[in-house]
Amino acid sequence: MAKQLKPDSITQPDLIEYLDGYSDFSFEIKTLRALVTLGFTCEHGGTYDDPATGKPREYDIRATRRMGKAFLRLAVECKNLRANFPLLVSCLPRRAEEAFHEVSYSYDPAKSRVIVSAGPTPLAMTPHSKSVRLEGSESLYSVGAPVGKSCDQVGRLQRGDAIESGDSDVYAKWSQALSSADELTYLACSDGADRTGSCAVSIVLPLLVVPDGRLWETHYDANGNRSSDPRLVDRCSYFVNRKYYHRSPAGGDKLVISHLEFVTSNGLLKFLDDLCGDEAKIAALFPIEQIEKRVRGT
Repeated sequence: MAKQLKPDSITQPDLIEYLDGYSDFSFEIKTLRALVTLGFTCEHGGTYDDPATGKPREYDIRATRRMGKAFLRLAVECKNLRANFPLLVSCLPRRAEEAFHEVSYSYDPAKSRVIVSAGPTPLAMTPHSKSVRLEGSESLYSVGAPVGKSCDQVGRLQRGDAIESGDSDVYAKWSQALSSADELTYLACSDGADRTGSCAVSIVLPLLVVPDGRLWETHYDANGNRSSDPRLVDRCSYFVNRKYYHRSPAGGDKLVISHLEFVTSNGLLKFLDDLCGDEAKIAALFPIEQIEKRVRGT
Protein backbone atom coordinates (compact mmCIF):
# COMPACT_ATOMS: atom_id res chain seq x y z
CA MET A 1 0.00 0.00 0.00
CA ALA A 2 1.37 3.44 -0.94
CA LYS A 3 2.24 5.75 1.93
CA GLN A 4 -0.10 8.67 2.48
CA LEU A 5 1.51 11.83 1.09
CA LYS A 6 0.88 15.41 2.04
CA PRO A 7 -1.26 17.31 -0.50
CA ASP A 8 1.32 20.15 -0.76
CA SER A 9 3.11 20.59 -4.11
CA ILE A 10 6.75 19.53 -4.19
CA THR A 11 9.09 22.49 -4.72
CA GLN A 12 12.70 22.93 -5.75
CA PRO A 13 14.00 22.90 -2.14
CA ASP A 14 12.18 19.59 -1.60
CA LEU A 15 13.86 18.10 -4.65
CA ILE A 16 17.27 19.41 -3.55
CA GLU A 17 16.74 17.84 -0.12
CA TYR A 18 15.91 14.54 -1.79
CA LEU A 19 18.94 14.64 -4.11
CA ASP A 20 21.35 15.61 -1.34
CA GLY A 21 20.16 13.19 1.29
CA TYR A 22 17.92 10.45 -0.06
CA SER A 23 18.71 9.69 -3.69
CA ASP A 24 20.12 6.25 -4.51
CA PHE A 25 21.45 7.74 -7.76
CA SER A 26 23.59 10.33 -5.97
CA PHE A 27 25.01 7.56 -3.79
CA GLU A 28 25.73 5.44 -6.89
CA ILE A 29 27.75 8.30 -8.42
CA LYS A 30 29.89 8.59 -5.28
CA THR A 31 30.52 4.84 -5.35
CA LEU A 32 31.30 4.96 -9.07
CA ARG A 33 33.87 7.73 -8.53
CA ALA A 34 35.54 5.72 -5.77
CA LEU A 35 35.87 2.64 -8.00
CA VAL A 36 37.31 4.64 -10.90
CA THR A 37 39.84 6.20 -8.51
CA LEU A 38 40.90 2.68 -7.49
CA GLY A 39 41.67 1.77 -11.10
CA PHE A 40 38.46 -0.02 -12.08
CA THR A 41 36.84 0.33 -15.48
CA CYS A 42 33.13 0.78 -14.84
CA GLU A 43 29.80 0.45 -16.58
CA HIS A 44 27.01 2.41 -14.90
CA GLY A 45 23.25 2.12 -15.16
CA GLY A 46 22.94 -0.49 -17.90
CA THR A 47 20.41 -3.26 -18.41
CA TYR A 48 20.56 -7.04 -18.69
CA ASP A 49 18.17 -9.96 -19.10
CA ASP A 50 17.50 -11.63 -15.78
CA PRO A 51 18.73 -15.25 -16.13
CA ALA A 52 15.83 -16.56 -14.02
CA THR A 53 12.90 -14.60 -15.47
CA GLY A 54 14.21 -13.48 -18.88
CA LYS A 55 12.91 -9.98 -18.11
CA PRO A 56 15.09 -6.87 -18.55
CA ARG A 57 16.55 -5.45 -15.34
CA GLU A 58 18.84 -2.58 -14.49
CA TYR A 59 22.16 -2.83 -12.71
CA ASP A 60 23.89 -0.05 -10.79
CA ILE A 61 27.59 -0.63 -11.51
CA ARG A 62 29.77 -3.30 -13.06
CA ALA A 63 33.44 -2.75 -12.35
CA THR A 64 36.50 -4.54 -13.72
CA ARG A 65 40.14 -4.20 -12.82
CA ARG A 66 42.67 -5.98 -14.99
CA MET A 67 46.07 -6.81 -13.51
CA GLY A 68 48.06 -8.57 -16.21
CA LYS A 69 46.36 -11.94 -16.69
CA ALA A 70 44.20 -11.47 -13.59
CA PHE A 71 40.71 -9.93 -13.64
CA LEU A 72 38.66 -8.81 -10.65
CA ARG A 73 35.02 -8.27 -11.67
CA LEU A 74 32.47 -6.66 -9.34
CA ALA A 75 28.67 -6.62 -9.58
CA VAL A 76 27.89 -3.59 -7.42
CA GLU A 77 24.50 -2.46 -6.17
CA CYS A 78 24.03 0.65 -3.99
CA LYS A 79 21.38 1.34 -1.36
CA ASN A 80 21.30 4.74 0.32
CA LEU A 81 19.99 3.53 3.69
CA ARG A 82 18.76 6.03 6.28
CA ALA A 83 20.12 6.28 9.80
CA ASN A 84 16.67 5.45 11.19
CA PHE A 85 16.41 2.20 9.15
CA PRO A 86 19.92 0.64 8.99
CA LEU A 87 20.89 -2.89 8.03
CA LEU A 88 21.52 -5.55 10.70
CA VAL A 89 23.24 -8.78 9.62
CA SER A 90 23.04 -11.82 11.91
CA CYS A 91 26.07 -14.09 11.70
CA LEU A 92 27.05 -17.64 12.62
CA PRO A 93 30.55 -19.16 12.67
CA ARG A 94 31.45 -20.18 9.13
CA ARG A 95 31.39 -23.95 8.63
CA ALA A 96 34.22 -25.76 6.84
CA GLU A 97 32.06 -26.44 3.76
CA GLU A 98 31.35 -22.70 3.47
CA ALA A 99 34.98 -21.59 3.68
CA PHE A 100 35.84 -21.29 0.00
CA HIS A 101 35.69 -19.14 -3.09
CA GLU A 102 36.06 -20.10 -6.73
CA VAL A 103 38.06 -18.61 -9.56
CA SER A 104 37.61 -19.07 -13.29
CA TYR A 105 40.67 -20.22 -15.20
CA SER A 106 40.02 -19.41 -18.86
CA TYR A 107 42.24 -20.08 -21.84
CA ASP A 108 42.58 -20.21 -25.60
CA PRO A 109 42.52 -23.95 -26.39
CA ALA A 110 44.76 -23.42 -29.42
CA LYS A 111 47.52 -21.90 -27.28
CA SER A 112 47.11 -23.38 -23.82
CA ARG A 113 49.93 -25.48 -22.42
CA VAL A 114 47.91 -26.28 -19.33
CA ILE A 115 44.86 -27.93 -20.87
CA VAL A 116 45.59 -31.12 -22.77
CA SER A 117 42.65 -32.34 -24.80
CA ALA A 118 41.85 -36.04 -24.54
CA GLY A 119 41.69 -37.42 -28.08
CA PRO A 120 41.10 -35.61 -31.37
CA THR A 121 38.55 -33.12 -29.98
CA PRO A 122 37.90 -30.18 -32.38
CA LEU A 123 38.93 -26.83 -30.94
CA ALA A 124 35.39 -25.53 -31.38
CA MET A 125 34.20 -28.24 -28.99
CA THR A 126 36.95 -27.80 -26.40
CA PRO A 127 35.85 -26.00 -23.22
CA HIS A 128 37.46 -22.59 -22.74
CA SER A 129 37.40 -22.49 -18.94
CA LYS A 130 37.58 -24.46 -15.73
CA SER A 131 36.55 -23.47 -12.23
CA VAL A 132 38.98 -23.90 -9.37
CA ARG A 133 37.87 -23.93 -5.74
CA LEU A 134 40.27 -22.32 -3.25
CA GLU A 135 39.85 -23.46 0.34
CA GLY A 136 41.59 -23.17 3.69
CA SER A 137 44.47 -20.71 3.76
CA GLU A 138 44.04 -20.03 0.04
CA SER A 139 40.47 -18.78 0.42
CA LEU A 140 39.18 -15.29 1.18
CA TYR A 141 36.83 -16.90 3.72
CA SER A 142 38.16 -18.71 6.77
CA VAL A 143 36.54 -21.42 8.89
CA GLY A 144 34.97 -20.13 12.11
CA ALA A 145 34.88 -16.47 11.09
CA PRO A 146 31.46 -14.77 11.34
CA VAL A 147 29.39 -15.13 8.18
CA GLY A 148 26.01 -13.54 7.51
CA LYS A 149 22.97 -15.81 7.43
CA SER A 150 20.09 -13.37 7.87
CA CYS A 151 19.61 -9.63 7.43
CA ASP A 152 16.97 -7.06 8.30
CA GLN A 153 16.49 -3.35 8.27
CA VAL A 154 15.42 -2.19 11.71
CA GLY A 155 13.58 0.98 12.70
CA ARG A 156 11.13 2.33 15.24
CA LEU A 157 7.59 3.36 14.37
CA GLN A 158 6.63 6.98 14.92
CA ARG A 159 3.33 5.95 16.44
CA GLY A 160 3.53 3.65 19.43
CA ASP A 161 7.36 3.52 19.39
CA ALA A 162 7.30 -0.15 18.36
CA ILE A 163 10.23 -1.82 16.56
CA GLU A 164 9.67 -2.37 12.84
CA SER A 165 11.83 -4.62 10.65
CA GLY A 166 11.88 -5.92 7.10
CA ASP A 167 14.27 -7.13 4.43
CA SER A 168 12.37 -6.61 1.17
CA ASP A 169 14.21 -3.46 -0.02
CA VAL A 170 17.67 -4.78 0.78
CA TYR A 171 16.84 -8.26 -0.51
CA ALA A 172 15.76 -6.79 -3.84
CA LYS A 173 19.11 -5.01 -4.13
CA TRP A 174 21.44 -7.83 -3.12
CA SER A 175 19.55 -10.38 -5.21
CA GLN A 176 19.98 -7.97 -8.13
CA ALA A 177 23.74 -8.00 -7.53
CA LEU A 178 23.68 -11.81 -7.77
CA SER A 179 21.67 -11.68 -11.00
CA SER A 180 23.95 -9.04 -12.49
CA ALA A 181 26.96 -11.24 -11.71
CA ASP A 182 25.69 -13.83 -14.21
CA GLU A 183 27.00 -11.90 -17.23
CA LEU A 184 30.27 -11.22 -15.42
CA THR A 185 30.83 -14.95 -15.00
CA TYR A 186 30.24 -15.30 -18.74
CA LEU A 187 32.97 -12.72 -19.39
CA ALA A 188 35.24 -14.39 -16.82
CA CYS A 189 35.10 -17.74 -18.61
CA SER A 190 36.27 -16.09 -21.86
CA ASP A 191 38.91 -13.68 -20.50
CA GLY A 192 41.78 -15.94 -21.63
CA ALA A 193 40.61 -16.44 -25.21
CA ASP A 194 39.08 -13.02 -25.77
CA ARG A 195 41.14 -10.58 -23.70
CA THR A 196 44.64 -11.90 -22.99
CA GLY A 197 44.99 -14.17 -26.01
CA SER A 198 46.29 -17.03 -23.85
CA CYS A 199 45.07 -17.64 -20.31
CA ALA A 200 43.51 -15.64 -17.49
CA VAL A 201 42.37 -16.03 -13.90
CA SER A 202 39.19 -14.19 -12.92
CA ILE A 203 37.21 -13.63 -9.73
CA VAL A 204 33.63 -12.35 -9.70
CA LEU A 205 32.28 -10.74 -6.53
CA PRO A 206 28.79 -9.30 -5.89
CA LEU A 207 28.60 -6.36 -3.48
CA LEU A 208 25.95 -4.22 -1.86
CA VAL A 209 27.28 -0.81 -0.79
CA VAL A 210 25.53 1.22 1.93
CA PRO A 211 26.49 4.54 3.56
CA ASP A 212 28.92 4.66 6.46
CA GLY A 213 27.31 4.05 9.84
CA ARG A 214 24.42 2.05 8.37
CA LEU A 215 25.78 -1.52 8.62
CA TRP A 216 25.46 -3.47 11.87
CA GLU A 217 26.55 -7.01 12.70
CA THR A 218 25.62 -9.37 15.53
CA HIS A 219 27.00 -12.86 16.23
CA TYR A 220 25.40 -16.14 17.28
CA ASP A 221 27.12 -19.36 18.29
CA ALA A 222 26.46 -22.69 16.59
CA ASN A 223 23.65 -23.41 19.07
CA GLY A 224 21.77 -20.24 18.17
CA ASN A 225 22.70 -18.26 21.28
CA ARG A 226 23.55 -14.62 20.65
CA SER A 227 27.22 -14.23 21.55
CA SER A 228 27.70 -10.51 20.88
CA ASP A 229 25.70 -7.33 20.93
CA PRO A 230 25.20 -5.55 17.59
CA ARG A 231 28.13 -3.38 16.52
CA LEU A 232 28.82 -1.09 13.60
CA VAL A 233 31.06 -2.64 10.93
CA ASP A 234 32.39 -1.64 7.52
CA ARG A 235 32.13 -5.09 5.92
CA CYS A 236 30.17 -8.28 6.43
CA SER A 237 30.36 -11.39 4.22
CA TYR A 238 27.06 -13.17 3.51
CA PHE A 239 26.96 -16.81 2.42
CA VAL A 240 24.94 -17.32 -0.80
CA ASN A 241 26.43 -20.40 -2.56
CA ARG A 242 25.06 -19.25 -5.94
CA LYS A 243 25.83 -21.47 -8.95
CA TYR A 244 26.40 -20.03 -12.43
CA TYR A 245 26.80 -22.02 -15.62
CA HIS A 246 29.37 -21.01 -18.22
CA ARG A 247 27.83 -20.21 -21.57
CA SER A 248 30.23 -21.20 -24.31
CA PRO A 249 29.68 -23.30 -27.46
CA ALA A 250 31.50 -26.23 -25.86
CA GLY A 251 30.14 -25.74 -22.35
CA GLY A 252 32.35 -25.72 -19.28
CA ASP A 253 32.36 -26.00 -15.52
CA LYS A 254 29.82 -24.24 -13.36
CA LEU A 255 31.22 -21.37 -11.29
CA VAL A 256 30.04 -20.99 -7.70
CA ILE A 257 29.98 -17.58 -6.03
CA SER A 258 30.14 -18.45 -2.36
CA HIS A 259 29.64 -15.04 -0.73
CA LEU A 260 28.08 -11.64 -1.24
CA GLU A 261 29.79 -8.68 0.42
CA PHE A 262 27.89 -6.04 2.38
CA VAL A 263 30.19 -3.01 2.65
CA THR A 264 29.97 0.63 3.61
CA SER A 265 31.55 3.36 1.48
CA ASN A 266 34.70 3.29 3.62
CA GLY A 267 34.50 -0.49 3.84
CA LEU A 268 34.53 -0.75 0.04
CA LEU A 269 37.83 1.14 -0.13
CA LYS A 270 39.43 -0.98 2.60
CA PHE A 271 38.13 -4.26 1.18
CA LEU A 272 39.49 -3.54 -2.30
CA ASP A 273 42.81 -2.36 -0.86
CA ASP A 274 43.06 -5.63 1.08
CA LEU A 275 42.39 -7.57 -2.13
CA CYS A 276 44.60 -5.76 -4.64
CA GLY A 277 46.22 -2.74 -3.01
CA ASP A 278 49.77 -3.76 -4.01
CA GLU A 279 51.62 -6.43 -5.98
CA ALA A 280 51.94 -8.80 -3.03
CA LYS A 281 48.20 -8.68 -2.37
CA ILE A 282 47.43 -9.27 -6.05
CA ALA A 283 49.76 -12.29 -6.12
CA ALA A 284 48.04 -13.70 -3.02
CA LEU A 285 44.58 -13.12 -4.50
CA PHE A 286 45.51 -14.76 -7.81
CA PRO A 287 47.91 -17.66 -7.09
CA ILE A 288 48.20 -18.52 -10.77
CA GLU A 289 50.79 -21.31 -10.44
CA GLN A 290 48.73 -23.18 -7.83
CA ILE A 291 45.58 -22.68 -9.90
CA GLU A 292 47.24 -24.09 -13.02
CA LYS A 293 48.38 -27.14 -11.02
CA ARG A 294 44.78 -27.72 -9.99
CA VAL A 295 43.63 -27.37 -13.60
CA ARG A 296 46.22 -29.92 -14.71
CA GLY A 297 45.15 -32.20 -11.88
CA THR A 298 48.67 -32.35 -10.44
